[in-house]
Amino acid sequence: MLYRFARVLQLGGLLILPIAIAGDVAGKKDLRWSLGVSAVGVVVFILGWALQQFAKPP
Repeated sequence: MLYRFARVLQLGGLLILPIAIAGDVAGKKDLRWSLGVSAVGVVVFILGWALQQFAKPP
């Protein structure tokens, strides 16, 4: 269960990044918002990766 949760966190982190980039490219959000959301995506991905290292695969 923990392994799957870690994989979901990694997927969520990977999906956050294009959303942040698209918001900046579309001109609806400023660069500071885009970088902040990108940083959150990176942190979520790293947390998922670290959790996956301690969990056993199913």
